[in-house]
Amino acid sequence: MIAVDGLRFSYGEERILDGVSFEAERNQIVSILGPNGAGKTTLLKCLCNIHRPEGGSIQIDGVDALGLRGRELARNIAFVPQGAPPSRLSVFDSVLLGRRPYIEWAASRSDIDKVGSVLEALDMAHLSLRYMDRVSGGEFQKAQIARAIVQEPKVLVLDEPTSSLDISNQHTTMHMIEHAVRERGVCTVMTMHDINLAVHYSDRFLFLKDGRAAAYGGVEVITESLIKKVYGMRAEIVMHKGVPFVVPGESSKYEHLADHAHPHDVHDHLHG
Repeated sequence: MIAVDGLRFSYGEERILDGVSFEAERNQIVSILGPNGAGKTTLLKCLCNIHRPEGGSIQIDGVDALGLRGRELARNIAFVPQGAPPSRLSVFDSVLLGRRPYIEWAASRSDIDKVGSVLEALDMAHLSLRYMDRVSGGEFQKAQIARAIVQEPKVLVLDEPTSSLDISNQHTTMHMIEHAVRERGVCTVMTMHDINLAVHYSDRFLFLKDGRAAAYGGVEVITESLIKKVYGMRAEIVMHKGVPFVVPGESSKYEHLADHAHPHDVHDHLHG
């Protein structure tokens, strides 16, 4: 589906991405993880041709994505940025903007029906006439993702989709993303800060450190040595129902939680 090979990008003399490579297939969710300044958001913007890489390649179904422009690019990749400003559009009209790559003179009945179908599927139909600057943070983020879904891309790119959301809305949003991916056969690439949240919903993990790929693969790549290498911190890996959970420092005093609680309950205990 998407194949990134040797991607390089610099701001002036500062190298931000240095030979990043990874591949992902349909129905897969890839989380890009790493410390601040590692190049995560820059990588997403290169994937979407917002930033022009100085080297390397990006292919979607064997097609050179860096050669795509305008509507053709939008039909292949949809991007949901972090912290987009709210508008005075209704939720319905905001989501309808996702159909722009397909609209000629005016929105067709098919376009309108597709928006209605996505809003219904995401349990957002009751918000259709509400203005985007009058919805909650969680509802706003869901509308942003709905607009990207109705765009019908092959690759969905999300920059910190759970940023600034409470834990309930984090899981609601991630469930929505997961459902959209499985239902529509979309490949999703997203940046995340919370490793344990990413582990719960992602298939593959790309860890960046100083603009380079420190590791890429499934949960097996998440090790204590990798956390030390990427984040410069000691951590222990607690296995819960076959899933690794990253606990900062010594894990002995949290073992009773790992034995009896969901991983995100442990996260709440650590950070609540």
